[in-house]
Amino acid sequence: MAIVQAAGRVWRQHFWNLLAVQRWISLALLALILGEVAGWWPSRLVERLEWMSYDWRVQTTLSGDVDPAIVLVDLDERSLAAIGQWPWPRMTVAELIERLFLDYQISLLGIDIVFAEPEADPLALIWPQLHHAYPDLPVEPPRASGDDLLAQVMAQFPVVTGFYFQSRVTEQDPPASGQLPAPVLLAPTERDWASLPWPRPERYTSNLTSLQAAALGGGFFDNPLVDGDGVFRRVPLFQLWEGQLYPNLPLAMLYQLLGQPPVELKIEEAGGLLQLEGIDLGGFVLPTDGRSGALVPWYGERGHFTYVSAKDILLGLADPALLEGALVILGASAPGLMDLRSTPVGSVYPGPEINATLLAGMLHQSFKAEPPFTLAAALLLLFALGILMTYFFPRWQALAVLAISLLLLTIHFALNFWAWSAGWVLPLASGVVLLLLLAGWHMSMNFLRESRAKNWVTQSFGRYIPPELVAELVAHPEALTLDGEEREMTVLFSDVRGFTAFSETLAPSELTEVMNRLLTPITAAIHQQQGTIDKYMGDAVMAFWGAPLHQPEHAAAALRGAFAMLEALERVNHTFVAEGKPALAMGIGLNTGAMNVGNMGSSFRMAYTVMGDNVNLGSRLEGLTKFYAVPVLVSQTTRDAAPEFAYRYVDCVQVKGRAEPVHIYQPLGLSAELSADQQAQLDAYHRAVEAYQQADFSVAQAAFESLMLQQPELNILHIYRERCQLYSATPPGEDWAGVWVHHEK
Repeated sequence: MAIVQAAGRVWRQHFWNLLAVQRWISLALLALILGEVAGWWPSRLVERLEWMSYDWRVQTTLSGDVDPAIVLVDLDERSLAAIGQWPWPRMTVAELIERLFLDYQISLLGIDIVFAEPEADPLALIWPQLHHAYPDLPVEPPRASGDDLLAQVMAQFPVVTGFYFQSRVTEQDPPASGQLPAPVLLAPTERDWASLPWPRPERYTSNLTSLQAAALGGGFFDNPLVDGDGVFRRVPLFQLWEGQLYPNLPLAMLYQLLGQPPVELKIEEAGGLLQLEGIDLGGFVLPTDGRSGALVPWYGERGHFTYVSAKDILLGLADPALLEGALVILGASAPGLMDLRSTPVGSVYPGPEINATLLAGMLHQSFKAEPPFTLAAALLLLFALGILMTYFFPRWQALAVLAISLLLLTIHFALNFWAWSAGWVLPLASGVVLLLLLAGWHMSMNFLRESRAKNWVTQSFGRYIPPELVAELVAHPEALTLDGEEREMTVLFSDVRGFTAFSETLAPSELTEVMNRLLTPITAAIHQQQGTIDKYMGDAVMAFWGAPLHQPEHAAAALRGAFAMLEALERVNHTFVAEGKPALAMGIGLNTGAMNVGNMGSSFRMAYTVMGDNVNLGSRLEGLTKFYAVPVLVSQTTRDAAPEFAYRYVDCVQVKGRAEPVHIYQPLGLSAELSADQQAQLDAYHRAVEAYQQADFSVAQAAFESLMLQQPELNILHIYRERCQLYSATPPGEDWAGVWVHHEK
């Protein structure tokens, strides 16, 4: 008794030591996560996970709303092919704008393109020489330049131009060029708004002075707030240049649409610091972060808004109903014009459609925003949650930790999506990472402690009491039942062709090494598809799917395993050939049906295996692969159980030892991966087989011979042609059912 008590004291001390280590490491993990969220560590892993979780929430909650009042006039590939490569003559652009307003009656045009350089005018360049040669000619060319013509057209209509700022300037970059539009008018405020952390560019590229002066206004279309992974999630509403605020293009359009009302900045003080929380433009309240960044209010994937090709506008082919009264953004989606961006809703997304999305969000007030207190609240919540998990989780069993963690995850997701639906974007990934990390750590440690407890009990008490009693004291897992039963399963037989002759050239020691090199990747291919190896028979392999665990899609898994085996053999052959050895081929047969599975054998030796008529049929099919010169053959039942694969009908056969005929097929791969040409050839082949089965041998022979011109390597075509020749010369009886009898295994 004293020994047991002493051992108990030792174990309790060991337990508390483990518990202390577990909690200290848990606190270290908590500090690591808090540091990641706060930005103290350089890895920024949690930040990237937050970006991914934000993208996932965007994708799963797209509203699909369509605003017919916003239309994109697109410089697409059709337009470039019809009108010519960009840049187009300014006269063409002027005609496009004029047609939009006069013929299609749009209400406002935003141009997501910058005209930074004057258009080259060949006539103006040679006019001085012409005037010198012919003094009677006027001093100036008789027609206005393309830039002047475009400026005249823009002055007649409400047009908002686009330009771009550049945040990082190198010595190779040219100085600022063009004329900036007028900045926005700010409502009077006593706040020191200029000290806020606005994006502050170092140069700009804007439109020619004559064009900008003719326009109603302008806005930038660059984005200095692109996240570190290159994805457009937020854009600045303003950038600060020489003490003035300039809006982005969609905001500039709204600004002009509302008659240029004063912009009221929503600035609040927190912790003695001023922070921008949004803007009010004529009653339209737009939430922002401290740098005037607004999250893009995505509605749908690319092509969600109405697109009209610029070519159709110029040729008068566009539907006027789409454009009348619309707010139009002119931009480019053609890949060559480089205005494609990576976004949460598409890795290749046109920049003009981002501006259209922002404009729709402004008009519909559908922006989501991160509350100003987001970071502080996230850190406080993570700290409280981490402390509670550190205190309670070590006291609970692993299953309890798992259940509570799943409950907390569910609550975390539910609250986050509730806030999302209310317009708040709260951190999601940091809480998930903390829960998974701490739950995984504590579950692992709890399992380890329980395992060590069992081992300690066994080692400590096994010397004093019988092992049978120790086992009774320790918890017992349920033994796996391997009793025989009948199940619906799929069996696979494979055999390497020509391996006997191949092996005769090898020394016995080398043969063993080659066998291992051959069977290891083949076995791995079967295991990767959850198959069970039944036995090895020299270079042959027998495997099955559907036991000991139930597999509803065992036939499909077996087919994937067969293809994986062929790929593995191809890799082995590549090595063999490089070593001067001959390449090997493999035949694989599969059958699906009821089979007996379980521990079978004698009192001296048992094996977990399958037996039955359907098992034998799988073996026969493997043997037939050599006759038909195909790598894989499957039965009708396997084909029916895995309909997602494409199959070539091979034959209706009666194999040795089986009275009933069976239809056999060659699997070709997934149906979805077949090309149109492959499907057409397969359809033609099956029509030829149908003619053969209907005893129309002359038609079938002609069809098979036609197919042989396209696929001369396909052995089954030669087989059917020979049969057609045979049956044409010696017609079968009226009871002929198209069955070919094989007398060999």
